[in-house]
Formats: sequence, C-alpha cells, structure tokens
Amino acid sequence: MNQDINEGSVQNINTSPLSFNLLPNVPNPFNPSTAISFDMSVDGDVVIDIYNIRGQKIKTLVDDFYNAGSYTAIWNGVDDNNRSVSSGVYFYRMQTQGFTSVSRMMLLK
Repeated sequence: MNQDINEGSVQNINTSPLSFNLLPNVPNPFNPSTAISFDMSVDGDVVIDIYNIRGQKIKTLVDDFYNAGSYTAIWNGVDDNNRSVSSGVYFYRMQTQGFTSVSRMMLLK
C-alpha cells in the first residue's frame, strides 16, 4: 500500500476481483489513520459511509463511480466537517448495486 495516499483518496490496486467485497480495515485498532479496501467485480457506483456507535453517520468516505477492480481508501479519523473524532468504535458500510457490507473498527488516541 502506498503510504503517501491522503484521506479520502482512493487507490486502484489493478486486479480483477470475482465478487464485491469489503475487507477489514488495516490497522485495527488504528491511530491516526486506517486503510479500508474494497473489491468491485463490475463497474458501478460505490458509497462507503462511517458511523459512530450510536448509528449516526459521521463521514462519507467514498461516493463515486468505480470500474471493476480492487481499491483502498484512507480514513484519518475526521468527520464530514473535518473535525477529529474521539476514540471509540466506528462502523463502515459499503453499498453498491445489490451489495451491502458493514465492518467494525476502533480508533485509539
């Protein structure tokens, strides 16, 4: 993984996955940032949102059209207003055509 990727940017890994997949974030727990990887088996729109433990959406990390392939997005622990979030458990949800997946991550400060 390229360590120079900025939060919110997405890196194409240049592979051709056979299915949609949301992978565990790395590292987990994390501080100050974490990588969230996902696979697209066909071209389509992708949304990855981050939620706090109360189920409130705090960040839209990805909201765009992607070609089939494997990608990595970086989250640096800030919300949509660019404010640093507190330590705790967060959930990230990927939605695309006919596929939804949710995973858990922990931010430690």
